[in-house]
Amino acid sequence: MTCARVLLTGATGLIGRHAVAPLRGAGYDVIALSRSGRDVAGAAGLAADLLNPDDLRRAVAGSGAAALVHLAWADGPDRWTTPANLDWAAATLTLLRAFADAGGRRALLAGSCAEYDWSQPVLSETSPLNPATLYGAAKARTGQLAVAAAPALGISLAWARPFFVYGPAEPKGRLFGDLIRGIAAGLAVDCTDGEQRRDFLQVADLGAALAAVLTSTAEGAVNVASGKAVAVKDMILTVARQMGRPELVRLGARPRPAGDPACLQADVTRLRDEVGFAPRFDVESGIADVLRAEGVLP
Repeated sequence: MTCARVLLTGATGLIGRHAVAPLRGAGYDVIALSRSGRDVAGAAGLAADLLNPDDLRRAVAGSGAAALVHLAWADGPDRWTTPANLDWAAATLTLLRAFADAGGRRALLAGSCAEYDWSQPVLSETSPLNPATLYGAAKARTGQLAVAAAPALGISLAWARPFFVYGPAEPKGRLFGDLIRGIAAGLAVDCTDGEQRRDFLQVADLGAALAAVLTSTAEGAVNVASGKAVAVKDMILTVARQMGRPELVRLGARPRPAGDPACLQADVTRLRDEVGFAPRFDVESGIADVLRAEGVLP
C-alpha cells in the first residue's frame, strides 16, 4: 500500500529531527524540504529555498504531498528581534498557498507561545494575543492569516503553539544545551534564581504531539505542551544531579530579564481531549532520556 506523503520543513532542527519517526509511525512517507535537499534519517530530501517563492512553488508542486508540517523559521540567537521574521512570515504564507494549489489537503503549521499576552499565568487558545517580541508578532499574524485563509484554500489547517521544549543537541544559547555542555566540561554554570515556572515538554513528546495533531481533525490553534508548570531551577538541578555534579550550578548568579513572567503554563484541554495526546515523559525520565542521547548517561 502506498503511504500518503507529508512535506516536512525544518526536519534538521531540534523539533523536526524528532517529528520524522512519529510521522512515519502515523503512516506517512516523509519528504524533508530544505535548501540543501539532503536526506535526513527516515526522510527523503527535496531541495528548495523557502525564501525564494518561485523555487518553493516548483518544489511543492512536484512533491505530491497531501499533508504539510511546517516547522522552519528563523532560529538563531537573535530570533526574537531579527527582521528575518518578516521574511519567514511571508514564506510561510507562500508555502501554504503553494501547498493548496498543488492539491494538498491537511496542514500543520508551527506557531509559538510567544504569541500570547504573558501577563496571564495559564494560557488557553482563546487567551489574548499580545506578543512582546517581533518573533511572537510575526508568528501571531501569520497564524491568524493562515487559519482565516484555510477554508478559501480548501484545506484543513491546525496552528500548533508549542511552549518550552528541551532535548538533546540543543544549539548554543539554549538553556539545556549550555547547561549540559558546561557540566560535562566540569565548568561552573551561572543561572538565574530559577524561581520562574515554565511548561516544559521533552522534544520526543513534542514530535509525537505534532504528528497526533496532524492526524486528528483539530483545526485552528492548538497548544502543544505538558499542561504543567515546573520551576526552572528544578529542571536545572535535575540535570546537574543526574550528571553527578550539582555543585557546578550557581543559581542566582545571573539576573532574570526585566519583566520575566513568574509562570507560563498551557491549558492543554484541546490537545488532551480532541487530539488524544498525553506526554510519555515526566521530568526525571525526560531529562534522563536527553542525557543518554547526549552520551553523558549510560
